Amino acid sequence: MPSSPPSECYNGAVEKQHDEQFGRTTALRAPINEGPFHAIRIAPGVHHTMGGVTINTDGEVLNVAQQPIRGAYAAGEVVGGIHGGNRIGGNAVADIIIFGTLAGHQAAKRARG
Repeated sequence: MPSSPPSECYNGAVEKQHDEQFGRTTALRAPINEGPFHAIRIAPGVHHTMGGVTINTDGEVLNVAQQPIRGAYAAGEVVGGIHGGNRIGGNAVADIIIFGTLAGHQAAKRARG
């Protein structure tokens, strides 16, 4: 770990356009010379998955023979579908609202018998 303050390490990377500590290749645009400085913790997260389980129009999970798996429902990020191996920004929101509602209604209907 470098013994220099973080701003000095970052400014050195900006000057060289090379970040030896983290291997960063972007966002080395301008030095940080004047405070106050603020920091936040950043952590990775999943906002969309590519592919996933297949469902029918009732939100039931389908097996490899395209038949519903009894009692298995899915919606949102775990569902594959018309988007295939890619995503279109914002579509996951509509997917979870529509298919979450449909799956919820079907699961409740099944639970009632």
